[in-house]
Amino acid sequence: MSVLRDKLFLACFVLAFAVAPSWAQWGGLQQSGSPGTQFPGDPQSAMPARNQLGGVIMGSVRTLDNKPVPNARVEANSLVPGRQVTAQYTGDDGSFTLTNLPAGEYELRAESGVLQASERVQVAEGQTWVTMRLPNPNSAPGGDPNAPSISVQQLRVPEKAVSWLAKAHAAVNKNNLDDASKYVSKALQAYPHYAQAFALRGVLELQRQQFEQAAADANRAIQADPNYGTGYLVMGAVLNCEKKFQEALRPLQQSELLMPNAWQGYFESSKALLQLGKFQPALQQVNKALALGDAVLHPEFHLVKGYAYVGLRTYGAALGEFEQYLSHAPNGPYAAEARSLLDKVRPLAASVTR
Repeated sequence: MSVLRDKLFLACFVLAFAVAPSWAQWGGLQQSGSPGTQFPGDPQSAMPARNQLGGVIMGSVRTLDNKPVPNARVEANSLVPGRQVTAQYTGDDGSFTLTNLPAGEYELRAESGVLQASERVQVAEGQTWVTMRLPNPNSAPGGDPNAPSISVQQLRVPEKAVSWLAKAHAAVNKNNLDDASKYVSKALQAYPHYAQAFALRGVLELQRQQFEQAAADANRAIQADPNYGTGYLVMGAVLNCEKKFQEALRPLQQSELLMPNAWQGYFESSKALLQLGKFQPALQQVNKALALGDAVLHPEFHLVKGYAYVGLRTYGAALGEFEQYLSHAPNGPYAAEARSLLDKVRPLAASVTR
């Protein structure tokens, strides 16, 4: 039995870097505090995620050789006595979402026939990302004994490393980033090939604008586990920060392949495409992010969509997006920016309708 110890700690961060394309230098969105991406915890200047009612566990159930497990039962059993068990069956792609979970520690279980896996998960406000690994069916009792299989013990991360990374995740939730860095270092001391720890360290380095170090740790995460989508996501974010937008698209595309239900990869791609002047593809990507994410929690989606519409000269739609941002965050950190954009776009929209 194998359990993936991975949490996309990126969900606890927002990576701040410019979204304003070079052709639309309005409203100062390229100054510090620009809207950015919240990661599947994953890996972003880092700020805690906005609060939401209840926690969410999102993730997938996969085999050791990275094949999705459909129709697996996943249940979250709170360690607080008396709380109701929340359960769901995975979709065709192995994905699941458990919502409205009170903050606290949960025993997460995945079952598919005789195959089982379990993992302790700490849920806070916002999204917690988990991938659970079941043994390959051929390695289960009754399977083909001659079929190739992967040793569960070889792939298991030591519990000590898992514990340290869980403490790092908790420190991030509390915005104690210095403590998080210390715990990540201890996790890597316990297990030097811990992809999730490398990725989280990359996020913390991004927060400090240490792009070279962040890129190195993203690469280490990819080398340690080529099937860990967050490693590619962090690499794409680093390249976006360095304004290497064309280069960013390749790792971001890989992250989307590995994590098709994670909105963060699509959102990062939309910003890179926007900067490259590819407005229609940017709009398509941010729409995918919007379909998977929550615009109430992440109203920056609407700012990116607004810029894409400006690039397409669809000014009426751009107005709607900037207004949508203000409807969700009238006193938000970019409210003044959105109002300034509205003032600049209104005459353009009016001239088109004349």
